Amino acid sequence: MFKAFSTLIVGVLLAALPGTTTPALAHVVPQPCDFVTGGGFIFTDSGARATFGAHGGCKKNGPNAPFWGHLNYLDHGGVMGFIPYHVHSFEITGYLVDTPFPRARDICGFAQTNAGERLRFRIRMEDNGEPGDNDRFGIRLENGYLVTARSLGGTVMPGGGNVQIHRPNPSTPAPKPMPSEFEMCGTLAPPE
Repeated sequence: MFKAFSTLIVGVLLAALPGTTTPALAHVVPQPCDFVTGGGFIFTDSGARATFGAHGGCKKNGPNAPFWGHLNYLDHGGVMGFIPYHVHSFEITGYLVDTPFPRARDICGFAQTNAGERLRFRIRMEDNGEPGDNDRFGIRLENGYLVTARSLGGTVMPGGGNVQIHRPNPSTPAPKPMPSEFEMCGTLAPPE
């Protein structure tokens, strides 16, 4: 018991030191694996409207592709001269729960954009009850594009829509062995 406890403490301390590579255990595949669906609109930092539709989870009998889902995101203000800037997933590589925020789910994968890019993405979807006013959505792309997770309703730059976490079922078991956060999302941090 003491050895396991001391190993855990050393790992936590190393993870807290700048420049160390010991992974923190804050983002893991949910056990049992549920799934999430959602759609709506938010406003970016520039004030432009952005719309999204996304879903994801684990996939039964998917050792080579243990996750499923999709992302369709449009920044109507545009990026790099492309108006709107369209991000469309073609592969889902991860589905995680943020353990300090148990109602948040991250979906990771690869997408293409109408700017000719093929890049890694990570989105945050958070279900905070009905009718969805307190739900949140955010997106980070490996090209540096970032819209931090923000409310789908509220008083500051309000949005609209709904995110729903669905209960696990036999078609959504967690993968074995469990992939690491790096394997699922590369170096992309959550869009917080």
